[in-house]
Amino acid sequence: MKDTIFHVGIDLHGTLIDNKEFITQGSHDALRNIISSRPENIRLYLCTGNDLPFVKRKLGDLADLFSGAVLETGCVISNDMLKEEIIVPQNIVAQIKILENTLIDCDYPEVYKFARRLSTISMFTKYESSLEDFYQKIKNDLQYLDYARVTRSSVAVDIIPSKHDKYNGLEYFGKHTDVFIAVADSLNDIEMLKKADISYMPANADPFTVERLAKFKHKKPLSSELDSKSLYISEKPVTFGVIEILENIFKNYGSF
Repeated sequence: MKDTIFHVGIDLHGTLIDNKEFITQGSHDALRNIISSRPENIRLYLCTGNDLPFVKRKLGDLADLFSGAVLETGCVISNDMLKEEIIVPQNIVAQIKILENTLIDCDYPEVYKFARRLSTISMFTKYESSLEDFYQKIKNDLQYLDYARVTRSSVAVDIIPSKHDKYNGLEYFGKHTDVFIAVADSLNDIEMLKKADISYMPANADPFTVERLAKFKHKKPLSSELDSKSLYISEKPVTFGVIEILENIFKNYGSF
């Protein structure tokens, strides 16, 4: 498999950074070192519900070490970590923006901000509010939609155009003969984790998402023999978990 290109999609919130939006303390240099040692046949992409300015603000110069980014849960991509390209039809984007204005007018007490988005909606909840309860509330309120779906990350409720997800965005960078790998932690990552050839989660993975994935993949520790029908869980959470997972990927699939 040394000639195969491996595309690794890495989630941001709850995976590469914690829910307070920081790289785990003490992990910065180790993360830089592992990304810088990336084998030539492996591409690394940030896969997030956020936009590019947020990614660059939170990761700083580390962002430039990635091959590109899948943004807004697969609705926007960046080939160069400089420009954003919407890959959703413009008529759907227009409908999403009308819905966003309606939701802003609702003035939900659970929401402390609507984040900047080009083609989706992201409602960040207050720490004292139950994210799961608010997710269910919005899901019920918007069940009639045929052009969008409701999902959530570990910090926000997101409304995404139908037929778009992080895996579709990751596919934008590759070919059918390539291998796609997912590293993520929560519900808005589920399509990427489910469809990827190989799937990984950090130790802090959302239990509900792990349970949902059990219908498609068997949960195993990171040290297990690798196969496409399994979900591999690191013993370490968040950034340190990603570092451990990348070490595993590079060891098993890297061409140096």
